[in-house]
Amino acid sequence: MSDLITIVLPVYGRSGLLREALESVYAQDDPDWRLLIADDGSDAETAELIQQQRYDSRVTVARRPQNLGLFGNLNAAIQEVETDWQLILCSDDRLEPQAIGQLKKAIASASNVRLILSSYRSMDVDGNFRTDVNGAFYDCFAPSTRSFEPDALLQPLLKYGSINGNITGLLIRQTLFRDAGVWRADWSQSADWEWLIRACTQTSVLVRREPIARVRVHEGQLSVSNRKLLRENLETLEILSGLLRHPRLQGCGHRWRWAAHHAQFLLWNAIKALPRVGFQATVYQLCLIDRHVGLVRTFIALLKSLPARYTLRGTNRSLLP
Repeated sequence: MSDLITIVLPVYGRSGLLREALESVYAQDDPDWRLLIADDGSDAETAELIQQQRYDSRVTVARRPQNLGLFGNLNAAIQEVETDWQLILCSDDRLEPQAIGQLKKAIASASNVRLILSSYRSMDVDGNFRTDVNGAFYDCFAPSTRSFEPDALLQPLLKYGSINGNITGLLIRQTLFRDAGVWRADWSQSADWEWLIRACTQTSVLVRREPIARVRVHEGQLSVSNRKLLRENLETLEILSGLLRHPRLQGCGHRWRWAAHHAQFLLWNAIKALPRVGFQATVYQLCLIDRHVGLVRTFIALLKSLPARYTLRGTNRSLLP
């Protein structure tokens, strides 16, 4: 039972994509898994699809009496998982058929690890493969599968941001939530990045380069609306501010440059949103950037990024230097 994995599937609508996610679970080469469907108040069609899964004894359905939001829903699921490990799968993504089998082998080979990050392949709304952003990040600090001692991922988490890029594929030992704490339920965008910072100080982390999932990028996902509404700015800036002052990073001479790199994306989004949100809201965003990272250094970082921004126009923004 020590390597038994519960797949935690947070759901809020999207019945069409949910079918694909469920099919990918049932198609696992290793059939010895558990599935917890955490329904955060779905519509009738999605709820009916979820209820149909109860006929499989490996499946548990938990329906929230009120909408908790993504990370509130995941926090509730922590108390409902009965295995040592949980694997998060978003309802618009898919697991590769060999995912569970590969992860069980990884658990057996790294007994001191309580967090495993695996590569995934990115796809569009129609299932076509996109640029491998996740792999490009991992190539920089883990070109092959390797483990990191506690604190060793702090620099990559500042330099590259939320290195997992998505919560799908996070394999977490339940005891890690006890020591690192739970997700920030009041956040909707960057709670995974913030939690990874806490988690990597509490345990060794295994970064695996074999893709175990296909992650869908589309206009209907939460991160897109957060970006358009500028909801991500405050969360991201709070994370950058905390990392800049983190005692384990004080000897890192590049930390301000890395923070400015992330902040320039927020500055760019704030500038583009000016006609939509108005002058006062834009000034507020600029003040936030100045308070946490520094507006001048962020503006310089934005200017330096412009050639690459236009060269890579239409590519995922995370690829920009």
